[in-house]
Amino acid sequence: MTIHEELQRTRTALIALEKSLVSLRNHLGPHLDVLRLLDDHERCTADLRRLEEQIRIPQRAELMVIPDDDRDHGLWGAGDVDHEGVGAPGRRAP
Repeated sequence: MTIHEELQRTRTALIALEKSLVSLRNHLGPHLDVLRLLDDHERCTADLRRLEEQIRIPQRAELMVIPDDDRDHGLWGAGDVDHEGVGAPGRRAP
């Protein structure tokens, strides 16, 4: 059985449990133990939701191929972009 089938089985069981607990609450009223069981069910449902988010398999991103060709220097304006941060060629510090 796959993990997704197990998660679905667990989700189905939690839904059935919730229906039973609501039925108990309707028959017994706001009995402390029934209310505690409903709180526990809410925590289990939240934990299952978090677990499903954590094990979700990320989709692989499409790889982009970057060619090893020489770059087009005309794309970089005046050509002094390569010297950014180190000053323009031929200049000296004051």
